[in-house]
Amino acid sequence: MQEFRRFVRGPVGKVLLAAIILPFVISGFYGYFVGGSTGDVVAEVEGSKITRGVVNQRVERVRNMLREQSPNMNPALLDSFVRPEMVLDGIVNEQLILSAAEQSNMVFSEKQVAADIYKVPLFQVDGKFSEQRFERELRARGMNPQTYVQGLRQDMLKEQFRAGFMQTDFSLPLELNEQRRLGEQSRDIRYVQLDIDSLRKQFTVSDEDVKAFYDDNQGEFMRPEEFKVSYVELSADKYKDQVSVTDEEVEAEYDVRKSIMEEAGAGDARRHVSHILIELNDDRDLDQAKARAREAAKAIADGASFADVAAQYSDDLGSAQSGGELGVVSKGALPEEMETAIAELSPGTVSAPVVTDAGVHLIFVTQEDTATALPSLADLSDQIRADLTKARAESLLNEDVSKLEELLYEHPDLQSPAEQVGVSVVTTDWIDLAAANAPLSLPQVQQALNSEQVRQQGHNSDLIEVDSTHYIAVRIAEDKPAEPMPLDEVSFAIRERLKGELAMDKVQQLAKMAEKTIEEGGNLGSVATLFDVEIAEQEGLQRGGAEPAMEVVNGAFSAPRAAEGDVSPVSITRLGNGSVVAYQVTSVADGNAEPLSAAQQQAALIELGNVEGQRNFRQVVALLRDEGDVELYPSRLSANQGE
Repeated sequence: MQEFRRFVRGPVGKVLLAAIILPFVISGFYGYFVGGSTGDVVAEVEGSKITRGVVNQRVERVRNMLREQSPNMNPALLDSFVRPEMVLDGIVNEQLILSAAEQSNMVFSEKQVAADIYKVPLFQVDGKFSEQRFERELRARGMNPQTYVQGLRQDMLKEQFRAGFMQTDFSLPLELNEQRRLGEQSRDIRYVQLDIDSLRKQFTVSDEDVKAFYDDNQGEFMRPEEFKVSYVELSADKYKDQVSVTDEEVEAEYDVRKSIMEEAGAGDARRHVSHILIELNDDRDLDQAKARAREAAKAIADGASFADVAAQYSDDLGSAQSGGELGVVSKGALPEEMETAIAELSPGTVSAPVVTDAGVHLIFVTQEDTATALPSLADLSDQIRADLTKARAESLLNEDVSKLEELLYEHPDLQSPAEQVGVSVVTTDWIDLAAANAPLSLPQVQQALNSEQVRQQGHNSDLIEVDSTHYIAVRIAEDKPAEPMPLDEVSFAIRERLKGELAMDKVQQLAKMAEKTIEEGGNLGSVATLFDVEIAEQEGLQRGGAEPAMEVVNGAFSAPRAAEGDVSPVSITRLGNGSVVAYQVTSVADGNAEPLSAAQQQAALIELGNVEGQRNFRQVVALLRDEGDVELYPSRLSANQGE
C-alpha cells in the first residue's frame, strides 16, 4: 500500500498537480479583489475582456504569496517562475470554467454566499462575524460588499463545476489491483557506466590551447558592468530621537482613551447575546411578523431550546444555523431598541418582541461575564508613550517624505535634497547591480536602478516606498563598462571546459562503438570491456527512483518484460551530465503481493478516484480551450510593446 501511495504521489502526480492546480491558485480567491483595473486588453474569453492591469496585479499577488511562504527565495528565480504569460493562462482557464458553469445553469445564490461569509475567520471577532470587520477588510482592498459577494458567488460556481468532475470519479477494485501491480512493481538490473567526469581526468590541455580559446572567445569572459550607487533613506526610526512626550501628554491621551473605552462599554459586563429575527418583507407586514415572533416565543416557553427555535424561525441566515448567536456585542453594534432590551434582560431570559428597521426580534442573553476594570494609567503609560512617540515620528517622516519627493525632481543630484531633509548620502563601492546588498537588493529598488530614468539618463529615482515607514531614493554615481577578465582568472575554467569537450568526444565515440557491439550480438560484458569498467547490479528499483540514475530507472521500467528466466536486451541511455549507461533488466517482481484490509482498499480506491478525477478535469479544461471563444494578445502583456 505504501508503494502504491508513493506511485500516485510521485513525479507524475506532481506534474499533474502543477498542471491543474497552479492556474487556479493564481486566479481563485484573489479574483474578486482586482477592482476596476484598466489597461490594454490582453485576452477576450467568451466575450469577457481581460486587461494587462488585471494580469499584472495577479502576478504581484502570487509573487507576494510565494515570498511570504519562502522569504529566502531568489527574486530573479521568483520572477522567472511566476510569469505574466502563465498567470494569463490561468485567468483564461478560470473564465472558461465560469462560462461553462453558467451555461450549465449552475446556481449559487447570494444567500448561500452570505452564509459562507459569516464563516470566514478574516471577518470574525472573538469567533463571531463582525460587520464592522467585514467592511473594514473590504475597504482595505478597495472593495465593497456588492462586488465582493458577486466575485465570491462566481468562485463558488467555478468550484461547483470542478467538483462535478473531480469529486464524482471512482475506481473499481480491478483497476486498483492493476495499478498496484504496476505501481508497486520492482525490477533488478545489471549495468555499466561510462562516467564523463572520470574520462575528463584522463586528458590534459596545454597553456597554448587555453590561451587560444581565450582569444577566440573573448566575449564569454567579460567582467560585468559595475556601478557606484548613491542613495538616501528616510525611516521613522530616525525621528524617534527628535520626539519627546511629557507625562502630562501621556495622562491626557489616557483620559481620551479611557473616555472612548467607557463610551464603548469596555468596563461593562460582557453579555453573550442570541436573537431570532422575523423579517418584514412583501409577504409579511409588522403585525404578521409580531404574530410569528409570538409563535416562536411560545415554542420556547413550551420547552423547545432557543437554538432549535432560531434554526426554525429566524430569517438571519448568518446566525440561525448557530443557534441565533451574535456573540459578545459592543455598544453601537446593534440598533438602539435591541441594546435597550439587552440592558434590561437577565441571563437565561427571552425578551418580548423588539421592533427595529430590520424586523421583529426575540433576544436571549445566554451568558454574562464579570465586568473587567479598565487598565490604570500606570499600566498603560509605557504603551501610550510608545504610541505617541511613534505617531509623532511618523508625522515628521511624512513631512520630509513630501519635501524630498519635490527636491528629487528639482535637483540634479542627491546631495542637496539630502541636506535639506537632514540625512546623509551613502555611496557604495563598485558593485554589480544584480548582486547588490540590502537595501539596493529590494525588488522595487532594483527596478528603479534598471530604469531608463536612472541607468541610462543618470537622473535621481523617484522616492521609493519600501514600506509605510521606510523610503529610499537612488542614483548612479559612477559606472564602469564591462571589461575582459584577465586570463589567469579564467584559465582554470577554460582548461576544465576543454577537458570536458575532449571527454565528451570520447564518450560519443565509445557510445557508438557500444551500440554497434550490441547490434552485432555483444552482451553487457562486451560493453563493460569496451568501457573498461566493472558490471554493477541494482536490485529492487522502484518507479520514480533516482538510483543509479533517473534516466536508467525510467528506461528499465519502459523495457518490455522478458520471459520468465530470461533477461532483457542491453539498452543504452545518456545521462544529463553526458555520461552513458548500458543496462539490462534481469528480474521483474509485480506489486500487489500483500492484500489490503477493507479500510485500506477503500482509502486506496478513493485516492485513485481522485487522481482520475483530476486527470479528467484537466481534459475538460483542454476541451474548453479548444472549443471556447478565446483570443489572446500576449504581446500586449508588456506595456512597452505595441499590438
